[in-house]
Amino acid sequence: MRVLAALLAIVLAACTNNPPTALPTPAPTREPGIVSVSVLLDLSGSRAPSGAPQRDAMQVWLDQPPSSPVKLRVKFVDVASSDARLLLELRRAVVEDRADAVVVGVPISAGGAFLDAVQVASIPVILTTPVAEPMSGSGGRFAFALAPTPAQLAHVLASDLIDREVFVPTLLAGDEAPASVSERSSFLAELRARSVTPPAPVSLASPDGAQRVRTAATFAKSVVLFGASAPYGDVIRSIPVSAAAPRVYLSFLTETADVTNLREQSALVTWPGSRWLTPGFVTTQVQRTFLQTFRDRHGAPSMLAATAYDALTVIGVAALLAPTELDAGNLRLRIETNAFLGVVTRYSFNPQRHAGFTADDLAYLRWDAQREAPALP
Repeated sequence: MRVLAALLAIVLAACTNNPPTALPTPAPTREPGIVSVSVLLDLSGSRAPSGAPQRDAMQVWLDQPPSSPVKLRVKFVDVASSDARLLLELRRAVVEDRADAVVVGVPISAGGAFLDAVQVASIPVILTTPVAEPMSGSGGRFAFALAPTPAQLAHVLASDLIDREVFVPTLLAGDEAPASVSERSSFLAELRARSVTPPAPVSLASPDGAQRVRTAATFAKSVVLFGASAPYGDVIRSIPVSAAAPRVYLSFLTETADVTNLREQSALVTWPGSRWLTPGFVTTQVQRTFLQTFRDRHGAPSMLAATAYDALTVIGVAALLAPTELDAGNLRLRIETNAFLGVVTRYSFNPQRHAGFTADDLAYLRWDAQREAPALP
């Protein structure tokens, strides 16, 4: 009884004491002239081939001699080809790293969970892979697309096939990855809008898919492969190079290494990109410096790599417009109301349009083996 009474006395004494005052955790003080940028890339996993070239291009940007009072502090994050991890790392960038802007270099779906998360995050998010006009769904006020939209890519693909008279017969093929499905859906919608009956696509995810593509390629005038091009190397290398060989259309997600690894079959392929990366359209010193530096380090840059370089340019220029107002809200407003000259195109945004690529700069490219660089046909 004495022990119980003693315990009760201690509890009562604790209850009568004033509770400790909880002091708020002070927010970190912003470092003057510094913009914190988190870059979310696939550096491992099934989508990994596109992540490293984008990081390499951004490193070229970061290695330039400083010419601005504003500095970008960039953190590269591997989302490992996982959509769940992409959401997790976006939250970490906002909550823990207190990023002022985020660059996302992985395929996403418009209207999906990621753009819903962007709406909650409420900081500028620069997208380097094709996505539908961000302003058409949630998160659009804070998301800015630098790549052509799937609708733009589908339009130029259909036009090239029809204008070159290689549409009939054509073979459509792809796997079931989200990027492949999105490209295929946009292209079929474009054909239906032109009152053209589309052929039935072949799924390379099926057990006989690759063999069906090889067989069909012997009589098709064109082969259209949707999604990242790396998985299609063996299929393309099985197509004999001849005057009767089909024209092989690859995706905007094509990496330069995917083309050069095809060896002699690289002469068969074409893919959508910016004419600004081809001889005759390189007119600014910024373009020349980027292309030469990247080529010296890694070979000719892909469209994704060059677009990633431009992502840092957009953030850097927006910050430079008002170097004393570097918070996320002001950065978003300055991106939305300005145009930016990149190495790929002139990006232009406004409150109704957050897809900034200039459609007139989009063209189908071929590989120039002598120059070891993409070129116009």
